[in-house]
Amino acid sequence: MKFYKAFLCAAALLAAAACTVRNTQQAGLKEGISGQVTFAEGNMMPGPGQKQTPRGVKRTVYIYDAATAADAEGAAPLYTAVRTRLVATVKSDTAGHYSCKLKPGRYSVLTGEEDGKLFSSLSNEKGELSPAEVLPNEVLTYNILVNYKAVY
Repeated sequence: MKFYKAFLCAAALLAAAACTVRNTQQAGLKEGISGQVTFAEGNMMPGPGQKQTPRGVKRTVYIYDAATAADAEGAAPLYTAVRTRLVATVKSDTAGHYSCKLKPGRYSVLTGEEDGKLFSSLSNEKGELSPAEVLPNEVLTYNILVNYKAVY
């Protein structure tokens, strides 16, 4: 009987280890946004013997109703405020993975940086900052490259 209990215990531990989710927030997400925040700094120019790759980082991800530069204070890529509704905030894990349940809609997805600044280096043809559109019953993969300290 002891052997049977030990065997079941070991099997349960192995199963739990094999079924880990990269980001615990991602488990069960059926509608919203999910991705990875990576950080690049220094010389990112490709060259012989050089291989710089961005690394996953912990950041607070701020999700606003879609905003344009006219809705933001400061200058690209680091803003001091965004004047549309803050819908959600979520923290990425140490590898940069994050996810957030959101209703279908258009959003601006920015990261929190030094001195309380908000990072966004992307915009679309409408001028929306870091635009993301969540569709019904879908999880949008939205990776963020924070590169204001990188040189290309």
